[in-house]
Amino acid sequence: MSQPDKTERRRDPRYQFTRPAKVRCEQTGKFYTARTIDLSAGGALLRVEHPSLMVPGQRVQVGIAWNRPQEALIESHQMLEATIVRSLGIGRVQSVALQFDMRRQTMPLSA
Repeated sequence: MSQPDKTERRRDPRYQFTRPAKVRCEQTGKFYTARTIDLSAGGALLRVEHPSLMVPGQRVQVGIAWNRPQEALIESHQMLEATIVRSLGIGRVQSVALQFDMRRQTMPLSA
């Protein structure tokens, strides 16, 4: 029996980072309230309030209140294109892992 591969698959380190966010479903155009759990230059883990399970491969745009932890207003030019890679939902809340289309070279992770 072979041993499972325990190498890290992520290309970038993850950082705990909690900020208001919003997710826009490309297919329906609807926006959903979210909050970041952690993120890296290549993606993020979000807690999303969504009535049905988001699925891997689903295209979304995500906006994160990078420097404003109490402000949830995010302008359209701040939205990042992304793809859902994993989701786990219970009721109307789910954890969604997504991969950004373009890796962020810098991340304003101010406290």
